Amino acid sequence: MELVQVDQYESDLSEEELLEVGEASQLKRKRKKNSKFWIKKAVFDNGTEAEISIGNQWSKYYTNHTEEGRKVYYRCKKAKRHGPQCTAGLYLLYYADSDRVAIYETEAEHEHHQDETHRGIDENVKKIIEDLFNDGIKKPKQILRALESRKVKVPTSAQLNNYLVYYRKKKYGSHKISLGELEEWCRNNETIPVDENQSFVVCYKILYNDDEYEDEEDIEDDAGGKFRIFISSLRLLNIASKSQHIHADATYKLVWQGFPVLIIGTTDLNKAFHPFGMAVCSNEKTKDFQFIFNSLQIGMQKIGKDLLKPTALISDAADAIKNGFKNVFNNSYEEIMCWAHMKRKIENRICQVDDKDIRKEIMEDIELLQLCNSSTTFKLATTLFMKKWKMNSKQKNQSILDFLNYFDYEWLTLNGGWYEGLQLNTPSTNNALEATNRTIKDDGTFRERHVLSRFLTISSNIIYNWSTERDPLSVNAKLFAIEPTISLELWTSSYQWAQSRKEVICLSHGSLKKYCIPARDIQSITKTDINKYNKNQWKTFNQFRKSHDMWCMEIEEDANWKTSKCNCPYFLKNYVCKHIVGMAIRLKCCKPPPTAKTVPIGQKVSTSAQVSSIYP
Repeated sequence: MELVQVDQYESDLSEEELLEVGEASQLKRKRKKNSKFWIKKAVFDNGTEAEISIGNQWSKYYTNHTEEGRKVYYRCKKAKRHGPQCTAGLYLLYYADSDRVAIYETEAEHEHHQDETHRGIDENVKKIIEDLFNDGIKKPKQILRALESRKVKVPTSAQLNNYLVYYRKKKYGSHKISLGELEEWCRNNETIPVDENQSFVVCYKILYNDDEYEDEEDIEDDAGGKFRIFISSLRLLNIASKSQHIHADATYKLVWQGFPVLIIGTTDLNKAFHPFGMAVCSNEKTKDFQFIFNSLQIGMQKIGKDLLKPTALISDAADAIKNGFKNVFNNSYEEIMCWAHMKRKIENRICQVDDKDIRKEIMEDIELLQLCNSSTTFKLATTLFMKKWKMNSKQKNQSILDFLNYFDYEWLTLNGGWYEGLQLNTPSTNNALEATNRTIKDDGTFRERHVLSRFLTISSNIIYNWSTERDPLSVNAKLFAIEPTISLELWTSSYQWAQSRKEVICLSHGSLKKYCIPARDIQSITKTDINKYNKNQWKTFNQFRKSHDMWCMEIEEDANWKTSKCNCPYFLKNYVCKHIVGMAIRLKCCKPPPTAKTVPIGQKVSTSAQVSSIYP
């Protein structure tokens, strides 16, 4: 290995240049060490008097301990704490040998007004940020892109995040809330407002740790107190007074702490959902649903309406909802099991059946059972269904027997109210409420989970928006429909059905007439078919299936023709069908709009078939 000597580093600068650099660095160090000149302004007997005298313009900066005593330095508040400081300064000297305190100030004047206009976010930009936040643009990156597109001074990410924290606290309140503060909020918002759309607390209940719980259910899973709050408005409560049936469900992913939000409401004859209000509870047990149903009755009393006597409850198979409803409305009503929930559970369970073709056929039979138009028909049809598949499984197919046992116990014994004819003009699914839950997350909370203290404000805004949308003076008002709306598409199909050659058989005369009409592509039906249908004389499930080749309807030949009934699947689900409207057109109870007569020029229009009479 060869050793090479490295010469010592020498600068390219001359001695004069080196001297200038050294003097410049010395001057720089001198500037840094430039001290302030302090002048004693006053001496006080104690520290309290001295601290009061300095006012609110100063804030504590740092402390030094000297032989003379403790020095507490103060900085001017108008300058940022972590930025360039104001030249003016002040400190308090707490003498070590006595209780006296002296105030020292610098002789320099305040110098910070020149930088005030360049500090922080501009006020106009703050206003734009607030508008974007209120319009649902809440993510910092989205706000920054929106500000860039508007050609305004864009703040830094740190500035924007800090301002969003400040604005959320200003808009929604503090993150944390205690049971005492929650009770105080309820008291401040339980006064019935003059504005029909303004939200208010209809009823609330706070259970503290030291309170005596009502029953074991409240004690179970106690996590430091329980609460129940129901919020509504005068307009929503007035809509509730018109309702005949009630939808109920719980939704999650709205409150950061995981508390459920309970929603109740009804549907009109257009199948549109109308909420009565919402409840925020610490749980979703029987007592919680009982609270929300009882709060609805309290709301009826507050607005001077009669107590509700609903004829049906539409929900999933949750025992808490059914038991809570029963504890409040002890009159006779129907428990309608949501067909959508039931079908999903059936599809998950039927996968255990070995044969794919059998699975498909069983599912088709269950869908046919769901279209039963009366309780009598459903009871007979389910008996034939069980008989059919038990005979088909004589080869000891255990998977089919297991499914039949499950179906019999779960969906015939416990939850048998999933067919259309259980109660007319009442939906068989909870889909309308489920859609409202999705709207709450999309438009109300913008898919964010909010802490309880802030969600109370958000829920009040949601109630206000629901109520405003149903104001008759609103341009796009969602009014409560007391009769089904006939769309142009239905008018068109009804007019074409009225022009068809299908035979319609009249079974009775009078103001309320009964008609039988062939379904699907069948052109005519016989008197024997009608008698079998009227007497439910089916021996097998296949005979029950063939009964769907004929529909029967009751129609009034006057202005009340919209209240007519039909047992076709479309009517059971939509409360109006082309048979009702088509017969009304034939009987000249109504006229279709000209746009519904979509027959091309030059094409022959088929003549209507004659209506024959058969008396049973």
